[in-house]
Amino acid sequence: MKKIFSYNILLGFGVLLFNASCGGGSNEVDKKEELKDVVTTAVDSTSVPANNNETSLYSLPSPMQIATILKKAGLKYYPGLTNPTDNLNKYNNGNTVNKTLIMGVYLSDLSYCILNKQNQESKNYFKTCSQLSESIGLANAFQGNNVPARLEKNMSNGDSVSNIMSEIQMQSDNVLEENKQEYISVIAFTGAWIESMYIGTQVHAKEKNTNVSTNIIEQMGIAENIIKALKANSSKDADITVLLQDMNTLNDMYNNFKSVKEIKAADPDVIDPAKITISIDELLGFSKKIEEIRTKIIKG
Repeated sequence: MKKIFSYNILLGFGVLLFNASCGGGSNEVDKKEELKDVVTTAVDSTSVPANNNETSLYSLPSPMQIATILKKAGLKYYPGLTNPTDNLNKYNNGNTVNKTLIMGVYLSDLSYCILNKQNQESKNYFKTCSQLSESIGLANAFQGNNVPARLEKNMSNGDSVSNIMSEIQMQSDNVLEENKQEYISVIAFTGAWIESMYIGTQVHAKEKNTNVSTNIIEQMGIAENIIKALKANSSKDADITVLLQDMNTLNDMYNNFKSVKEIKAADPDVIDPAKITISIDELLGFSKKIEEIRTKIIKG
């Protein structure tokens, strides 16, 4: 039997939205345990296909999970950090990989706005995602069953938003599996991950919040699984190769952080995120590379 192939772009939305709205009271032990769970899921749950009838499953957390962790660490909302919805028109002539990356970027922006209770901006970003979905074959998932009207009406209701987003996810998974385009999900997630890291580093630059910087770097544990998934699907589209090169560059930077090298020297198989420390220069270089890759993506 073929495995269901999902990169969880939107799954778990309701629980995470609730946690984010109550996140101010979390203690450090809770934060570390939550972070440990997410990073462990990202790094350790790679499944190898047993035969040609199965699809590789790389378990990746959703943009909402990443955004929630960063928000609990102090990721405040700043207008102007997200990719403007007005940019949508310039992506009309882009290739499939670029359009899918942009979808991921806008999904991350949507998550950022929802978690910070920016209802009007959330509506704008959902509308943009809905419009973009037409060009990558997911229009029915975003526009069917009266989804846009229901979401606009219930934007302030976390449970309703959770149900609607889960519905979109299931519909998207079904469409991609039927069309043998499951690789679209990992490209969208990569775009969402890069946008989340960009927003995180920009907020840190404004506030110099050490909790934010620590959580940003801890998310690099996800990068290796992104790279594995991109490699597994690189034959589907030549443009995935360029994206893979950018992700490898970021991963190489992470692996060359002084504390990461020291941790890996002691035990190459286990990276304890709580032990990772970074210098100002390391974080600056990482931030610049994230911004460079993100800029390339949103230029179209």
